Amino acid sequence: MALIGFLITISILVVIHEFGHYLFARLFKVKVITFSVGFGPKLLSWKGRHNQWCISAIPLGGYVQMLDEREGNVEPHLKHFAFNNKPPIQKLLIALAGPLFNILFAFLAYYFIGLYGVYNLKPVISSISPTPLVKNLELIKPNSTITKINGQSPDSWNQAENIFDKTISTNNNVIIDLTNAVQAYQVTLDIRKYKENSDNPGLANMGLYPFSYIPQIAYIEPQSAAAKAGLKENDLIIQINSTPINNWFQVTNIIRSSPSENLKFIINRNNKKQEIVVTPYSSTDDDGQIIGKVGIMPTLDKNLIEQNSYIKHYGFISSMGYAANACFNLAQTNLSMLWLMIKGKVSWHNVGGPITIAKASQTAIYQGVKSFVDFLALISLSLAIMNLLPIPVLDGGHIIIYAIEWLTGKPISIGTQQILFKFGLIVVLGVTFLALYNDFLKLFNL
Repeated sequence: MALIGFLITISILVVIHEFGHYLFARLFKVKVITFSVGFGPKLLSWKGRHNQWCISAIPLGGYVQMLDEREGNVEPHLKHFAFNNKPPIQKLLIALAGPLFNILFAFLAYYFIGLYGVYNLKPVISSISPTPLVKNLELIKPNSTITKINGQSPDSWNQAENIFDKTISTNNNVIIDLTNAVQAYQVTLDIRKYKENSDNPGLANMGLYPFSYIPQIAYIEPQSAAAKAGLKENDLIIQINSTPINNWFQVTNIIRSSPSENLKFIINRNNKKQEIVVTPYSSTDDDGQIIGKVGIMPTLDKNLIEQNSYIKHYGFISSMGYAANACFNLAQTNLSMLWLMIKGKVSWHNVGGPITIAKASQTAIYQGVKSFVDFLALISLSLAIMNLLPIPVLDGGHIIIYAIEWLTGKPISIGTQQILFKFGLIVVLGVTFLALYNDFLKLFNL
């Protein structure tokens, strides 16, 4: 099923991406020779009215081959159909069309998901890991519903976050009205120190979460302390040293405070208790403090998520706003993660390849059509962002080259382009091998 999911995912997104290039090439009267899904030897091909269509052996992408004098001799009567002889603005738009179609697909997918119904989280604080920078935060009790923030009533967790963001921009005190099974109560938070010391203030960043984590390992970073010690996904952590574990925040606090120290993990694996010694790596956090890291992520309490969720149906107009916000937020997340990787704050082991996509597509298929469409939208937008990076060989690199040609009135020399493309190819191959290497490590739990 993972293989089927991967082939379906890649086939759909490659066809969408390459069809963007194909359609704009035809629009600007560029002769298209071949439209291929996949690379390498052709498994299946047929001649269409205008070009050859084919399915190739390596399902890791695709291409649209256009008539181009740089790639071979072109007969004189066909020169005006060659890509290289088109105006730079047309070449730029042909290069842009692939990522643009991926973005359009993601937008349409989210639009119809909005019409179908979107799960929203109620403004319920399910778990708390309070920061000492906020005075009175410890007075908030788990499983409390936020009814008002400085007099404004949120109907979802996202809206509560938005109200909180706007409130703290002009206030150093935030009044939160809450209710739980026992009482209705009010807490006034002093956030002056928090605002001064936080780069990304928010309810979750402050330690208030709309979900609860189970101390069960959902993900292990390859080559991490956890992987090397022998911890595995789905291991339930029941004790660390002499401390019984009841929630995930206990796990993170113990690990963070124990860099380079041996920690005795008692876990439950397949209903059997095991003891594994893990030594956290030493790392420096944003404040310059030495902390411990082992490279594990927790499991969300799905039952609590379902209990605190509701379905919101958007209208024909409002669904456009939902789709636009979904695309913007996802793009922002992708770029933020890339920037954090470049800065070394997020491990490059998080870069995934075909096996990662296959496993994720399998999970999405089992969860239903809506989840799979959501997954396709996510991968499609990620593919667009990747292709728009200003790296020669990728569409983003081509766009910059044609933009320079358009602005200066003359093309960059063939020699310079070849040097740039060689550099770009090295970068792309390097990232590809990194993704495959990470897949290999995850596959064998290394």
